[in-house]
Amino acid sequence: MKSTATKNGHYTNGHQIALSQPQTDVDEEALSPEELRSVWERRALELARPPETEAIGETIDLLVFRLNDEQYGIEVTNVREIYPLEKITVVPRTPEFVVGVYSARGRILSVVDLHAFWGMSANNPTEGSKIIAVTNTNPNAENSDMELGLLADQVEDVVTIFKDTIDTSFINRSNNSADYMYGITSELLEVIDLNGLLDDKRLVINEEVL
Repeated sequence: MKSTATKNGHYTNGHQIALSQPQTDVDEEALSPEELRSVWERRALELARPPETEAIGETIDLLVFRLNDEQYGIEVTNVREIYPLEKITVVPRTPEFVVGVYSARGRILSVVDLHAFWGMSANNPTEGSKIIAVTNTNPNAENSDMELGLLADQVEDVVTIFKDTIDTSFINRSNNSADYMYGITSELLEVIDLNGLLDDKRLVINEEVL
């Protein structure tokens, strides 16, 4: 289910947010002059309040997936398909972060475990694990046609956020993932710079994708 964005970066999941309305059910004849004056002062303040305006700005659609207890987002323009985790062939003498290769409609994808790639601990695959087939969308990149699979513990949703709600000051600099992050949202969603990730030379050996 696709969610919509609000200016503060929260997701509304398609629900409209009701605006408060001036109270109109007061029995004015039963009020004293002082109480009546208070009611009208409160109404005047409510009516003078500027109406909430629809947030504007550049938005991006993100596919949200989970690794361990953390949520990550990648732009949907980078995503080709999502596959169940099955029939992965282990390839000897490949880096530790390469889980194996997967045949995706005749295309052979190397499947990368991002946590292992970033030097972090990872969970063992489960029935909910998925392979996200991704590609580099930067036409000027050396590997503009590069495609591989990302191992995800769970694929959750597609959300839309405003770009200016991505906070770059909270990037975790204590691990190797920092160089591949745009930043983090107020919902603690870590937004990955996937084109930057796919430009990493460790993912390519002898001009071929691992």
